[in-house]
Amino acid sequence: MNIRLTKGNAIKGVILFFGVPFLIFICLSLFPCKTCLDGVSFSKAVFDRNGNLMRIFLSDDEKYRIKKPLSDFSPDFIQMILIKEDRYFYSHIGFNPSALIKAAWNSYIVRNYRMGASTVSMQLVRIKYGINTSTIPGKIKQINMAVAIELRHSKQEILEAYMNLVPCGYNIEGFPAAAYYYFHKDLNELSLSEMLFLAVLPQDPNGRAPSRTEVPAESLAARELLFNDWLHFHPEDSESRVNIDMPIRFFCSFPFKIPHAAEYLKNRTSLDVIKTTLDDHYQRLVENQAALYLRTKNSLGVNNCSIMLLDFTTMEVLAAMGSADFFDDKIEGQVNGFAAKRSPGSLLKPFIYAKAIEQGLIHPNSVLSDAPTSFGVYTPDNYQSDFKGPVKAWEALVHSRNIPAIRLASQIKNPDLYDILKKAGIDGLKSRKHYGLSIVLGSAEVTMIELMSLYASLANEGVQHPVRFILEDGGTPVSLKKDEDSRLFSVESSILTLRMLDKNPSPIESRPMNVLDVPIAYKTGTSIGFKDCWSAAVFDRFVLCVWIGNFNGEGNPAFLGRETAAPLLFNIADSIISEIPSDERYKAPMPPDTIKQVDVCSVSGCIPNSYCTHTIKTDFIPGVSPITKCKIHRQIFVDTKTGLRTERKGDSGVVSQVREFWSSDMLEQFKKAGLPRLVPPPFEIDEDSLKLKNSGSPPRITNPLAGGAYIIRHVNTRNNVIPLLAVSDADTSYLYWFANDLFIGKSPKGDSLEWYPSSGHYTVTVVDDAGRSNSCEIDVEEAE
Repeated sequence: MNIRLTKGNAIKGVILFFGVPFLIFICLSLFPCKTCLDGVSFSKAVFDRNGNLMRIFLSDDEKYRIKKPLSDFSPDFIQMILIKEDRYFYSHIGFNPSALIKAAWNSYIVRNYRMGASTVSMQLVRIKYGINTSTIPGKIKQINMAVAIELRHSKQEILEAYMNLVPCGYNIEGFPAAAYYYFHKDLNELSLSEMLFLAVLPQDPNGRAPSRTEVPAESLAARELLFNDWLHFHPEDSESRVNIDMPIRFFCSFPFKIPHAAEYLKNRTSLDVIKTTLDDHYQRLVENQAALYLRTKNSLGVNNCSIMLLDFTTMEVLAAMGSADFFDDKIEGQVNGFAAKRSPGSLLKPFIYAKAIEQGLIHPNSVLSDAPTSFGVYTPDNYQSDFKGPVKAWEALVHSRNIPAIRLASQIKNPDLYDILKKAGIDGLKSRKHYGLSIVLGSAEVTMIELMSLYASLANEGVQHPVRFILEDGGTPVSLKKDEDSRLFSVESSILTLRMLDKNPSPIESRPMNVLDVPIAYKTGTSIGFKDCWSAAVFDRFVLCVWIGNFNGEGNPAFLGRETAAPLLFNIADSIISEIPSDERYKAPMPPDTIKQVDVCSVSGCIPNSYCTHTIKTDFIPGVSPITKCKIHRQIFVDTKTGLRTERKGDSGVVSQVREFWSSDMLEQFKKAGLPRLVPPPFEIDEDSLKLKNSGSPPRITNPLAGGAYIIRHVNTRNNVIPLLAVSDADTSYLYWFANDLFIGKSPKGDSLEWYPSSGHYTVTVVDDAGRSNSCEIDVEEAE
């Protein structure tokens, strides 16, 4: 420092020396106490659950600073800093008079060498308030401010501020940030050699700062001097000289991990030090598996994915991958996929089945109809337009059949799927009418975070808990409370839905033997236009979700949930399971006594009647699950002479037979599949037979939709048609249609009849040729 002593400077110095302390004392007494670090902007530093720095952001003034309380600094490092910078820190009042006199004598009188005399307190006020100490007034101001800060704050506060603000080269300030920048380590993980190197940086931050390939000689010399001083206090470290002489590896960069999660959290918390629930090990596992998988699928145009892993017992996110490559502009890699709204495809179907089980509409082995069906003006289809006919509920779910899911969605009430999503807090939902039944197939966009919360609710016996990204209470284990206000599904329906998903066959042929005993309950989804493909799973204590697609919305026929997303999900799940010792794997709680096993007809899925010859076991909720008796298997009597059905049970030539009575839509699907069923023969024409015929199942109107409102227009009147369609019993030949008691027309079973109504309220009735009937009410309105 080169200070010129002039008469003017001397006068200013006297005024400052005596006047500033008084002014400072008056000012400080007027304001409430503040910390030494008030007004300092710190970097947002994101750590994983084990304390590993994952990402750091610039402070508001373009510096890298990580705030660390003094209690978290190593006592050895604190002692090292004080040996180097201020050995009498705990005994002076802000400045060291003897050191100042000695420094002035050597620097300006004898001029032997330049010598510093700034205490830690003096350095702190210079750093924080930007004091120019190259002039006498500036130096005196620095001393006075140091005294003032000593009067105002404790030694611990002052030292803490200094350790967090001291320049360490480039735009790095504070030893915590410097440790990560130069060594990729926490300050308390540094070796003695590394600590010594950091300790000498503040005296000449820019001159002594190393690069990856070069270390200034001045830094090494200063470190050697400090090591010798250190040995005076710690002679036991003399054996460390060999390590001191060894080269140090410098990184000269900050870790850049979890870029999407870090950005996501930075904008959602006021914390500077963000201790996340993420686990660097699981994050790397997920990223490595994704990179390997995408390389094998790159030729198909599969080059981007998002993934999340969550521990449902704590709801803590363990891994969150927003895209395959943050820096790849071709895939718009900086878009955060796990927080983006996307169509979930069929991933919402499990929640329909869970609610249908809860409301007593089905059990896992109930038989559902997978046949072409119109729901008012909405006529959904299956992938590749194939229909399976009668399917068990669990098969319909795992094979993602659209028609059964939509039919169940139309039947569940208070709440229905829309209500469930609203209660679950799905953000940005439009009105119920906007989606209609298309919500079943993914018309309501959700984020991956929201999906994780929904699937975790099944694992947590129906209760939803918020997804957690930030550790609370210092990372102590969290015990989830079963708040009934957050219940989405019953305990029983949640367990049974996961058991249904357990039956979903693996999408990959070969899996490690040591993982096969851990069930993976998973579902896949593909959005319309092949823009998104998904897979979500519950296994062990985890919920895992994988999305594959393009952020620009471009479709790709390769984007199929089962063929593309599920294999990656299984690769990740198997890797995780393989690492868990068998005795440490999650043990699910015992199911409640309210879930029983009962026999049902293997064909109809209903309670067997006396004519059902084959039964299977199914999960069942007494008092809730449907108890309908089987109506497929029925006893009939046939006259062997005429081949007709009769009621003459004891007559000669009349035999008893058991036949299957399938509805007309199911018979059509059997026919298309090349498996025509043997239908019951027609009845004889006699009074007793007609009475028996009337005892069968009445037709069921599938179009128009009960309670529906239909619009007709004055232009293009040929489009004002409403197709009339009903499902009828196996012994039906024709259906007769009426509107408000006016005959419309006749149609063969399985065929539709076109009706051109005028405006008005109608009761639509269908009667089969046995006199069995069904009705529904609709409104027909003219367009404005």
